[in-house]
Amino acid sequence: MTGPVSSPAAGARLELESVGHLYGQTRAVSDVSLRIEPGEFVTLLGPSGCGKSTLLRILAGLMQQSEGQIRIDGQDVSGLSPAERDVGIVFQNYALFPHMTVASNIAYGLEARHMGNRAQIRARVREMIDTVRLTGLENRYPRELSGGQQQRVALARTLAVSPRILLLDEPLGALDKNLRLDMQLEIKRLQRAFAITTVMVTHDQEEALSMSDRVAVMNAGCLEQFDTPTQIYDRPSTAFVATFVGTACLLDARLERDLQRFVAYPQVGGGIALDEPAPCSRVGAVRVAVRPEQWELSTDREDSWALDATVELVMPLGPTLIIDLMASNGASLKLALPRANAPTLTHGMPVRVRVKPGANPPVFLGGASRID
Repeated sequence: MTGPVSSPAAGARLELESVGHLYGQTRAVSDVSLRIEPGEFVTLLGPSGCGKSTLLRILAGLMQQSEGQIRIDGQDVSGLSPAERDVGIVFQNYALFPHMTVASNIAYGLEARHMGNRAQIRARVREMIDTVRLTGLENRYPRELSGGQQQRVALARTLAVSPRILLLDEPLGALDKNLRLDMQLEIKRLQRAFAITTVMVTHDQEEALSMSDRVAVMNAGCLEQFDTPTQIYDRPSTAFVATFVGTACLLDARLERDLQRFVAYPQVGGGIALDEPAPCSRVGAVRVAVRPEQWELSTDREDSWALDATVELVMPLGPTLIIDLMASNGASLKLALPRANAPTLTHGMPVRVRVKPGANPPVFLGGASRID
C-alpha cells in the first residue's frame, strides 16, 4: 500500500506471558513474564548464556518460543513475522549495505514497504539524517564512516519506518569505550524523541543502569529481578543480582534480633546494625551483600562493629581508590574510598573496617541464591 510516510507514534505496550524456549532438551528461557509500558526503555541484562539474546530474537519474530505468549498492544503476535509485528531491530554489527550510501541505507526500509512516493521518501530520509546528526554525510558509504556514525545510520534506518517496538542487540558492543558514552546519550535522546518502546540486550551493567527505565536481570534462563536501576542496585532481590550488578562481598553471618534492632554478625568478625533487613529478615544463618562504598575505615581499636583486615592491593580508579583487603579468616573484602581524602595504605598494612552506619546492605537466606 502506498501512502505518506507516517510520523513517529507513541510506543506500544509489550507483554511477555510465561515465555519459555527449548533448544532440543536444553532450556534456554524459563517462564519469563514481563509487562513493558508504552514508551518505556527496558534492558535485558545478564551474563553470556543467560537467555537474553534468545528472548530478544523471540520478541523480534526471528524464532518461535516453545511456550507462552508475546502480545503487542494486547494482540498475540507469537505466530507473526517481524514485518507483521511492526518491530525494528538494530544488530551489534549494524548490518548496513556496503554498496549503498547513507541515504540509500536509510531509504531501504521505506522503499521495501512502499511507504510513500519518491518525494515523500526523500523527505523522510532528510528528516532522519538531520535527526541522527549526520547532515552532510548522506552520500558517504559505510566504509567511510566511523563506528559511531554507522550506528546512527542503523538507528535511522530502523526508526524511519516508525516501528511500534525498537529492539537493540548489544548496540554498543562494537564501539570503542570512549565512543560508548556519546552513543548511550544519543540512543536515549532518540528513544525519548520518538517515544518508542525499546528493549535492549547487553551484558554491560553501566549501559543497563544508565540508559534504562527498568532492567530485567536474567540468569540461567530465568528472570531474577525486574525493577528500576536504583532498586536493582540498592535493593537486589537475589544474591545473584547483588553480585552481578555492581560489586558486593557476600558475607556469611548470623542474624539476631533484640527489642530495638536487627544485628548481623559476620563470620569474618564485627557486626552490622540493620534497620529493616531485606529481602530476608529470618533470624539465623544469612548472607549479607556489602558493596565497596558501604565500608569505612575505623581507627577505634575498641569499636565492636569493626573487623580486622590486611591490605592486599590498592588500585586507583579515577577519583576513587579500590582497596582489596584480606580478613583474618582469609575472606576477601573490597573497600572504595574517595582518593582525595584517603589515607596512605600499602600492602601488608593492618586496618580495621566496618559497614557504615545506616548502609543497611541487603540480607539473603544463608546459602540461598533466591528469596521467594
